[in-house]
Amino acid sequence: MRVRLRHLLFALLLASSVLPVLFSSFHLIQTNRETLKTQETELLTHSAQAFVDSLSQDLVVRRTELEALGRGIVAPPGAASLEERLRSDWVVDQLRALAAERQDFLVFSALSQNRRGPSVGTDLAPQVRRALSESFDRALRTENVVYRFAAVSPTQEPAVAITVPIEEPGGDETLVLQALVPFDFAARSSGGEDFGLDDFFLVDSDGRLLWSSGSNPLIESALLESELVADFAQIPFSYTREYDLRLGEDVEATLARVVEVRETGWGLVAHKPTASAFKEVREMIVNTVLSTLLAVMLALFFALIAARWFSRPIQRMAATSHEIAAGVFDRRVSMDGLVTAELTDMARDFNRMSDTVERSIDQLRQAAEANRALFVSSIRAFAAAIDAKDPYTRGHSERVAAHSRAIARYLGLAKDVQEKVWLSAVLHDVGKIGVQDRVLQKQGVLTPEEFEQMKLHPSIGADILEPIAALSEMIPGIRWHHEAWNGTGYPDRLQGDQIPLMARIIGVADTFDAITTNRPYQTASSPEYAIETIQKLTGSKFDQTVVHAFLLAWKEGQILVHSRPQAVAPPAVAQGARPSLRPNPAVR
Repeated sequence: MRVRLRHLLFALLLASSVLPVLFSSFHLIQTNRETLKTQETELLTHSAQAFVDSLSQDLVVRRTELEALGRGIVAPPGAASLEERLRSDWVVDQLRALAAERQDFLVFSALSQNRRGPSVGTDLAPQVRRALSESFDRALRTENVVYRFAAVSPTQEPAVAITVPIEEPGGDETLVLQALVPFDFAARSSGGEDFGLDDFFLVDSDGRLLWSSGSNPLIESALLESELVADFAQIPFSYTREYDLRLGEDVEATLARVVEVRETGWGLVAHKPTASAFKEVREMIVNTVLSTLLAVMLALFFALIAARWFSRPIQRMAATSHEIAAGVFDRRVSMDGLVTAELTDMARDFNRMSDTVERSIDQLRQAAEANRALFVSSIRAFAAAIDAKDPYTRGHSERVAAHSRAIARYLGLAKDVQEKVWLSAVLHDVGKIGVQDRVLQKQGVLTPEEFEQMKLHPSIGADILEPIAALSEMIPGIRWHHEAWNGTGYPDRLQGDQIPLMARIIGVADTFDAITTNRPYQTASSPEYAIETIQKLTGSKFDQTVVHAFLLAWKEGQILVHSRPQAVAPPAVAQGARPSLRPNPAVR
């Protein structure tokens, strides 16, 4: 005999009206205790991390400025020696201009290895000069950026000495850029950038105190002797921990967050006594337990009865529901053991609904596959129409797309990303629709004016596809596949990681196909010659990581060449043409 669900619920609730209170109270204790502790821990973690991110960002900006200035000094041809160049008026003017622009630089110097060169700034205390001198020696010795913490007299304000070595290209000399930058840590913790840190310390990689937010000396001493700082000095990394802080004869349980300042190797320690951090947790537990203790005792018996009657069938229904929700649409709810008419009817209706959903999903999947096939076919037809404008590049887009997908696969990119790279490569030359046929089909080297027109095709292609929302993610590969790693490409002269990965992949694939196919201005070369050329241009035109993936794909036979011509010498460069890879195989 089946029992109606409403009758059973009425009997149970009548017998124990406190059952909802029991459940909600127990759940409140379990959930809110961890939630409140987690929130307090996350708040401390987030505040410390935000503080460190702000500090690191400031240091990175200043280091980048120094590196940019140093490269600007050593890069252009000039005097025979670095010291002669540093005496040039334009170098001094640049120092003064940057110092005037960034007025927070206390000292700004450009020095040779012999410590000779211009310097802008104020007089320094002996300990600050010593910090700058030590960082100068260490930077020359390690050839790395060096940071030193110093206090600026007479106010003892904190400052950071930044020393950046710049090696002169093709020479044996090293330029050293130095700057002394003040940092107002008090303003960072309580001023315009409120990070919510009441107590924090800055320590170096050896565990020595660099700066304190103002805690008493007893806490500072205890912190420096704690296992927290000792562990950071041994292995610098970021973590949140509860630990015991010994204050003389007393021991105080403390919640602390240690964050590594990766730019400098320093560590920020923010901490708070757990008694205050988790006070709300304890109060919530006590109040909830006292208010629900009687209800728990009265409702225990009735909870066992309810669990016996309902837990097993409901759990079975829930498990089946989870499987269907996860995409296993052929699962159905078993009808065995359902003791109420409502549960039986619900299970039967649920199974009918699952049948309908499964059929609908199959139909949608088939429609989606058909739509995708139509979309891809349209894209390929469009690309083939563009390639057909130039008989020498027919099939070029399809080959570049196949090479690009192989490279993306060996870079370990996800399947959907590989598909986007393939689509972008198919359309990478769509902008040639805006290039005159006489330029595309010209027999021989382009004139400078014709070459400038040809260089417009990446931008034209991006503009053509910009209104098409479904292709928006492919535009970076179309617009920037002719950018170079060293910033000499076009149309926007992007450099290094500024170039989207999709564009870097297509650039290598495009160059390989251009070298291995016949063009009006060149005879197809062998794949081996193409690979040798790409390797020579690695680091200047191409990303080393992408080239490595390309070589792996080639070795595994995933890069296929439509023809295997005899290896030929690289074509002679006509007068007025670009050097290196000109005629540029990646242009036409």
